[in-house]
Amino acid sequence: MTVLSACQSAATRLIGERPTTIFSSSEKFEMELADLSTETAIAIAKAHDWQRLTKMATLVGDGSTVAFSLPADYDRMMKDGGVHSSLFSTAMFRKANDLDEWLFLQDEVTTGMPGNWIILGGEMQIMPAIAPNETARFYYISNQIVSGGKSAFDADDQMFVLPERLLTLGLIWRWRAQKRMEYAEDLTNYELALSEEIGRDKGQKPLTIGHQRIPAGVNTPYPGNLGV
Repeated sequence: MTVLSACQSAATRLIGERPTTIFSSSEKFEMELADLSTETAIAIAKAHDWQRLTKMATLVGDGSTVAFSLPADYDRMMKDGGVHSSLFSTAMFRKANDLDEWLFLQDEVTTGMPGNWIILGGEMQIMPAIAPNETARFYYISNQIVSGGKSAFDADDQMFVLPERLLTLGLIWRWRAQKRMEYAEDLTNYELALSEEIGRDKGQKPLTIGHQRIPAGVNTPYPGNLGV
């Protein structure tokens, strides 16, 4: 389904009419929906780490590079996402908590292995430099929320890569809110639908039988033994 069909569905409920075009129209109502469509889509995308927007990036080390460009479609790291080393199966790169800690780590002579990371200046920075035989991999959320690998709508025939129902319901409450009209019920309908889709996107949780040897989400401090 297209952004036009989502806008038509919203328009039917808002004004009782179905516009034949949105992005090529000079009518005020259609222009308002066109403007709100991308804003609504972005808000939906940022509400959850959607599987359809999840991608993996791989950084190849050369022994000297510490700053890597983020993917062209990078929007954000996944919640609680980590950076994995191809050489260490039981430890990940550790994220610096803030810029002060990152500066401190740069001044330190030694650092834990495989190393530390931070996103700074639009780059993924990893220290110490990744070895030539090592890669760093991480999952991220893409900003390509529109068909054709785009991050915004600009044509009627483009499709929203996430559930269209959310786009329709989001347009309804946002348009009414913009007009200073009552929209509480519309917002509730949208939030319920969003919650349902997020639950469906997560899927069922795996069943763990027996005792976990290492709790989920725990990163071991160092693989192997430290020399004396």
